[in-house]
Amino acid sequence: MAFEVFDDVAFYWFLMSVLITFLAPATCIMVNKRMNTKRAQRCDWTADLLSCKEKNAALGKKKQRDQVNSLFSVQAFLFWGGWLVFIYLLTQITAKQGLEMASFDPFKILEIEGDAEPADVKKAYRKLSLIFHPDKNPGNKEAEQKFILIAKAYEVLTDEKTRENYEKYGNPDGYHGTSVTIGLPSFLTAKENELGILVVYFVVLIVVIPLVVGLWWRKSSKYLEDGIMQQTAFRFWKQLQENTAPKYLPGILASALEFQELVPRKNSQAADLDRLFKEVQEHFVKNQGDQVPDILKVKTMLYAFMLRVPIPASLQEDMQIILEQVPVLLQGMLNISIDQRFVTCTCNILDFQQLLTQAIWFHDSSPVLRQLPHISDRQFRVLSKSKVVVNSVAQLKELESEKRADILRDLPPAEAEDANKVIDHIADVEVDVKWEVEDEEGMYENDVINLIVRVDRKHYPDDYTRIADEEEKNDPILNKPERTEEEIDEILSKVEDEEARAEKREELLEEDRELWFAKQERKREIARARVRGGAGWFSTGAPPRVVHAPRYPVEVTESWIVMLVDTKTNRLIHHTKLATFNAVETITLKFVAPPAGIYQYEVLVKNNAYVGGDKKVPFKMQIEKRPEEEVLAAEAAEAED
Repeated sequence: MAFEVFDDVAFYWFLMSVLITFLAPATCIMVNKRMNTKRAQRCDWTADLLSCKEKNAALGKKKQRDQVNSLFSVQAFLFWGGWLVFIYLLTQITAKQGLEMASFDPFKILEIEGDAEPADVKKAYRKLSLIFHPDKNPGNKEAEQKFILIAKAYEVLTDEKTRENYEKYGNPDGYHGTSVTIGLPSFLTAKENELGILVVYFVVLIVVIPLVVGLWWRKSSKYLEDGIMQQTAFRFWKQLQENTAPKYLPGILASALEFQELVPRKNSQAADLDRLFKEVQEHFVKNQGDQVPDILKVKTMLYAFMLRVPIPASLQEDMQIILEQVPVLLQGMLNISIDQRFVTCTCNILDFQQLLTQAIWFHDSSPVLRQLPHISDRQFRVLSKSKVVVNSVAQLKELESEKRADILRDLPPAEAEDANKVIDHIADVEVDVKWEVEDEEGMYENDVINLIVRVDRKHYPDDYTRIADEEEKNDPILNKPERTEEEIDEILSKVEDEEARAEKREELLEEDRELWFAKQERKREIARARVRGGAGWFSTGAPPRVVHAPRYPVEVTESWIVMLVDTKTNRLIHHTKLATFNAVETITLKFVAPPAGIYQYEVLVKNNAYVGGDKKVPFKMQIEKRPEEEVLAAEAAEAED
């Protein structure tokens, strides 16, 4: 006979299994965030700069507030609540299993041996019943329970049938058949709970689940994968063109729907906004959305920030929110431009991002020097009359000590030290370009060309990636030459027997194949080590590098993009982001060779935060027409297939 019962213990085990499925990974993620690992760190060389003291203090306070707020967030409530429920269930299981799973052993209860005689059973019963009798232990529940067990044990051992059942089945009541338990709590079967359980079931099924799914779908359908709203992406797409000039980008950025939801125009801000607009009005460039008050507000504030006009107190919180949203929105704008293969527009977006990060206006006469801290407008006016010309970061770093001192001459020693440190650490890259076609000496039309771009961020400290260059040059496997046909023929000429000569030739070819595979594996090992930032398995790459941007209230880290451009057609052929923060990174851009001819290309390496730190490498590439015999051989192979 089989029957079913609702088992509280089984339900607790089931619920604990479900909870631990979510709590275990959530705990690992939280611990990983809390641990001060190298991957979680940033290379913050700006921490001790006087120019960033106020910004770093504000970021520190914000971080503390965020940590406190995270303790009272919904996620924290669910996390700690889940662990409390888990611990409660564990204690309940321990208590219930201690009672329900304890075996009934009459010999142990009466404290006698398993082969005790009936006289010994009676003697033990009398002795223990006198000790644990309820009359002698008034109010003692444990003694009362013990007395019941003693009486039951005595009954089992003195009644022939119950003793036989116990000895056969381990149960004084005999065989009970097979029982199947359901891992649900027993209160579900209680008659008084039927209506409540039915109501809860229908509410969850008909109201809660559709509502949660609907809210999730409504939110997720509003955003694209890169984090911007679909309507914002449409507005950007509609306004961006190949030749969109930088001066139009603040207005396009201001049209983002996110700003209208987060920082709408308020009547209480009207007076301050009007005053701010008058200060920047002469620089205004017309955009499509200028007639919308919310868009005009954001555009005005972006202009004021880039012109370094003081922001009124009533607008400072909104300014913070706007600048927090800017990196995500500009990345979305960049993706739209790249998807349409715009070159000029893409470069202008990156240039605008650099200017915005450093709070520099489009037509500033010395944008590179404007990034240096503590230099006043008066000093810039003096510099503009001098012969010091700095159009790039490289020129700034190559300045003679006298000219550099001339730029910083009016600064106190501590501020001059600040400025010199910034000069040494702002973006400066060296770019090398080479190309190859695997297994071929020439470059023919429709070949897959590997364009190898090596980017050395000279402002980064030395690490394994710089050492790896020397190791690669001196590697014994990579430097081992493969045999030429002439060398093979010379070796074979010394073998007289024709059959031995064929075997020797096959042996030499096999050695060359093994050497080729060994070289490829060694190249892959070096490439993996470059990414990890070291040769060991536990090596990790360099951490993100913080940007010096004292006026930008949000922490920004460097990022770089590499683009291959056909200069004649001004078409973007390929692009990729630098994936690591190591000093040296080598990437390969693959593209199909165009028809035969000479082509002018450029490799553009651009960053997101520093003006004058980008690099452009022009080069020519000659593509030849494929030899006739190769074309015929390929056609013959296709015909056979």
